[in-house]
Amino acid sequence: NDNFSYCRCDTCSSIMEEDKSPSGPILRLVNEIADEFPDKLISTLAYQYSRKAPEKTIPRENVEIMLCTIELHRHASIVNDPGAASFRDDMVAWGKMAKNIFIWDYTINFNHSVSPFPNLPILQENCQFFTDNNVNAVFEQSNSSTGFEFSELKVYLLSKLMWNPDRNIEELTHKFLDLYYGEAGSIIGKYIDLLEENLKEEQAKLWIYEHPVVHENGLFSAENLEHYKQLFDQAEALVKNDPAVLNRVQLARLPIQYAEMEIATNHMFDERGWYSMEGQKAIPREELFQTLKTFKEVCLKNKVPAVNEALLTPLEYCTSLERMIAISLEGNTAFGKKVTATIAPDTKYSQGDLSYLTNGVNGASDYSVHWLGWFGKNTEVTLDLETLQTANTITVGSLWNGKSWILHPKAIKCYVSEDGKQFDLLGESTVTGDQEKESVHKAHVFPTNGKSIRFVKLEVDGTLVLPNWHPSAGQDSWFFLDEIVVK
Repeated sequence: NDNFSYCRCDTCSSIMEEDKSPSGPILRLVNEIADEFPDKLISTLAYQYSRKAPEKTIPRENVEIMLCTIELHRHASIVNDPGAASFRDDMVAWGKMAKNIFIWDYTINFNHSVSPFPNLPILQENCQFFTDNNVNAVFEQSNSSTGFEFSELKVYLLSKLMWNPDRNIEELTHKFLDLYYGEAGSIIGKYIDLLEENLKEEQAKLWIYEHPVVHENGLFSAENLEHYKQLFDQAEALVKNDPAVLNRVQLARLPIQYAEMEIATNHMFDERGWYSMEGQKAIPREELFQTLKTFKEVCLKNKVPAVNEALLTPLEYCTSLERMIAISLEGNTAFGKKVTATIAPDTKYSQGDLSYLTNGVNGASDYSVHWLGWFGKNTEVTLDLETLQTANTITVGSLWNGKSWILHPKAIKCYVSEDGKQFDLLGESTVTGDQEKESVHKAHVFPTNGKSIRFVKLEVDGTLVLPNWHPSAGQDSWFFLDEIVVK
């Protein structure tokens, strides 16, 4: 299964000890099946925990080993990346014992599939590496959907390279760009070259689950994004009288719009954010809001199916983003106030900084930005409004992403106090059922009926473990909270 929850019973553990790898028990089972069907090719995965070849068990001649490259970075080829050393060792080990090797390769950013991902230079070297190591089958899991970053070009190049890894990749690229983007082809080529140059200059890695903000000071610096936008302005101007080609150029532009918007959500109120601040007043940056409008229009016009592997639609993405940038400043007495917690949030997300709960920004669909997460724990969160305030409602948001082990809290109880010592229960918000299907966002709203309060305490009970429907049932679960709003 697509997780690390492999069997550790006495029998399997004994085989794993003998073979020095969890692939041992899997391969012995597969060998038995292969013996029953000698005229069939029986395929099995060498993936994550089972990637290392066993030391004793040898695959039958009619067994195929499907070796997966998921852990590797994409800024450098497998041959040239020091971080790929263990994969190279595993490839060599399997190559010595297996007659059939199938490579499952990944050339896409799964979490942000529309974002720029300049890995074109490594495609050929990787295909050649596979061929040199007796690989006889390859599956390239790539960004083939409309709207994904250079989906048409990447699929074209991979198709050509899988037939012949020694084709002239530069010639193929220029041919495609000229035929597909017409007069704008050379400008698109300059943009591709610039992306690759800027990634090298940043000396950064490419990871298949990374957020664009990782490169905000390099590949996606403000200066670089401005340069990319200028190139696309030129490209659009060259083909403005050809609607079909203009549309292709606008689709190719979606990734830099996406990266700019995602980085803006991480800043919100500074020079790269959605708003500039004049005193306590937030002024929208009209150019960015227009970018969001254009992004949505181009996606809907072209029926772009999703923006990531989780099949988040562009409409859902834009709606979620609009939720985030509809900031909660005006009339929100919780804005900027101090929050404490009995159990601190995990530092993996938003640095575990509790000030994110009162920064005026609602979290969107990506749990890595403007959300705080607790793993397998409950907590109590207390907000100090500093002075007595008359409030009508208290609201806090939670997130659901079952694939990423994130469930809404089972219950949130809201208490209020004037002095921080004597707390009165205001209400309870519960989520019933096993949460197999839930909305991405849930607002937990507690009416206060004009009550005078200073302290707000939220007693949060998570689900703690994943339910039976989940592939990793019984493992710890997450809950995530965003903005606390008091109005």
